[in-house]
Amino acid sequence: MALPWLLWMWLLLTGTQGVEDGDMRLANGDTAYEGRVEIFYRGQWGTVCDNLWDLTDARVVCRALGFENATKALGRAAFGPGTGPVMLDEVQCTGTEPSLANCSSLGWLKSNCGHERDAGVVCSNVTRGVYTLDLSSELAVALEQIFDSQRGCDLSIRVKVKEEEDLSLCAHTLILSTNPEAQALWKEPDSTVTMELDAECVPVVRDFIRLPGE
Repeated sequence: MALPWLLWMWLLLTGTQGVEDGDMRLANGDTAYEGRVEIFYRGQWGTVCDNLWDLTDARVVCRALGFENATKALGRAAFGPGTGPVMLDEVQCTGTEPSLANCSSLGWLKSNCGHERDAGVVCSNVTRGVYTLDLSSELAVALEQIFDSQRGCDLSIRVKVKEEEDLSLCAHTLILSTNPEAQALWKEPDSTVTMELDAECVPVVRDFIRLPGE
């Protein structure tokens, strides 16, 4: 009986050899640039709860894995439920961290989430055309702070323009909900909304966008 046990231990050790606490990977996606977020801690892989999960956190994952950007921050086990422990909950990154392990959170293994709340991401190697929907001049002070911090950016608006490169807008549903003209956007059930515009309407859209970090 010792042989199978030794074989199992060997497989366990070789499967995690060279992996360090805080290392991340994507699982169960249809392509290499999307999937459930998994993070390594104390010899095992686990998942991340989608509480407070947003594009800023997703970008940390994607960039750590060698991608340029993140286009979606998904929750509710969009790529299927994982296994093992839920490693992190209420992750809040600033966007410059090398790993989710360096972001603010409840701490390792402190979560009440089940795997039905596993976080996921869709990454991209395209950085052009990614903007933030800028309504900051019309916001109350409290909402201005949310906008300026770029926290809670939970809605991706794809603007399809005839004969031009598509634009991708990052937006806050909380902020959009205060604007009656934007209600059609923030009430969409999905986290991604597609708008189709004629080329002559592009200047109007560009009045409300800015590059991240500007």
